[in-house]
Amino acid sequence: MPIRVSFAAPLPCYADQPGYNEIGRTNNYLSILQRRAHVEGIVMAEWNILATAYWGREKNALRFLTRHGEFRSSGFKDVIRGHVEDIDLFLEKIETMRQENPGRINFISQIIPLERTFHFDLSDFMDKLKQTVSPYLEKVEGKRFYVRVKRRGHKGELSSQEIEKEISGFILESLEKAGKPAHVGFDDPDAIIVVETIADWAGVGWVSRDMKERYLLVKIK
Repeated sequence: MPIRVSFAAPLPCYADQPGYNEIGRTNNYLSILQRRAHVEGIVMAEWNILATAYWGREKNALRFLTRHGEFRSSGFKDVIRGHVEDIDLFLEKIETMRQENPGRINFISQIIPLERTFHFDLSDFMDKLKQTVSPYLEKVEGKRFYVRVKRRGHKGELSSQEIEKEISGFILESLEKAGKPAHVGFDDPDAIIVVETIADWAGVGWVSRDMKERYLLVKIK
């Protein structure tokens, strides 16, 4: 069974310990970073929810969300990643709470459900993204859709707009070749393919019109 970790411990400081030389401190620090990277990889590989908090309300959002799944800060301000066992059940619970007492969760700006995640390098990002998006081709057939990308990290190296354009073109061309065309439409689409990147990880999700109407915190900005 894979390990999930809710929060990583802070890195210790050895600078003030007597007799601890520079080489030993550096080697131990690197060892800690390697262990944390391993844990981060496990956690990130399993995330299926991305949530954003209103400005400065991340701690409130984290405190609330950790009661309903395994959540942690993403390292980007007011952006939280997490894992829940049942996405539909989680969204139902949150929506019920919102309806009963909106003030109880007024620190959460949006919640994005994600179905697939992958680690990438800049050199293989687009190929991996196309592979990850391919299972949605059948769901897009004959529908109006658009692709929305939210990039966090790799500023100046990845362009959200260019990614959206290329992935939309990939989907349209693939379906056209199969004789099952679809159409890009931004006004009341049947579905939105969401791509969220956090540093070297990406998550991809499918948000239908019904999902947006049913769960008001599932907002695509």
